[in-house]
Amino acid sequence: MKTSTTMDIERTLRSYRPTSLGGVRINAFRGTATAFEVPVECGSTAFGLVDCVKVSEYFDEVQDVRICKASAWKREGISVKPICFLTGLEMDVVPDRCIETHCAMSTKTQTGVPNILIQCFEIKVSVSDFHSKNGHNFVGNVNFYVVPTEIYAKIKDLVPKDIGIITYCNWSLRRRRDATFKHLSDEEQKWMILNVLKRTMRTTIDVIPQPENYLICDCEREVEE
Repeated sequence: MKTSTTMDIERTLRSYRPTSLGGVRINAFRGTATAFEVPVECGSTAFGLVDCVKVSEYFDEVQDVRICKASAWKREGISVKPICFLTGLEMDVVPDRCIETHCAMSTKTQTGVPNILIQCFEIKVSVSDFHSKNGHNFVGNVNFYVVPTEIYAKIKDLVPKDIGIITYCNWSLRRRRDATFKHLSDEEQKWMILNVLKRTMRTTIDVIPQPENYLICDCEREVEE
């Protein structure tokens, strides 16, 4: 049976949208999939459940570059040939990159390769709960304990250095220690995404009220009116 504190933390985690975790920047313009009680192994709960798993998009291989602002004009479909502010000449080909630091059209930005970020959160509402054998399943790129603020001082030195700590108080989450980012194989990510999808779909079906004559049937079975 879940405590009221556990359920409050779950509700708050559902809307938790940090800009970065584990030293990587999350793409805030993309959606995040959130699921609760996600199996560690696909198709079985024998190996444990993760209290909350989020799947987001982040930028990998981030680097600082300089681009020509005129390249944005080209993408927007402006027919007029842009003029290079440095040479004063019209450009038939607009460069995406520009190394001229003294040109007014040269601006600094960051580029990165989109990648998948799997975040695991284990909720512990008391010191005894923290010391229990169950509920320490960390299989994400970044992994966190989420605890009430009042027990933080009692458990912080017991948490492994690569695991982050987030405290909860009055519908607010505060990251006290960041997690260490670790790479997952494509196979590991694939199964965790599938697990999250399964739990998300099941949660949706459980929450949305169904009509009394609601019937789930396979495609081969005929239903007579």
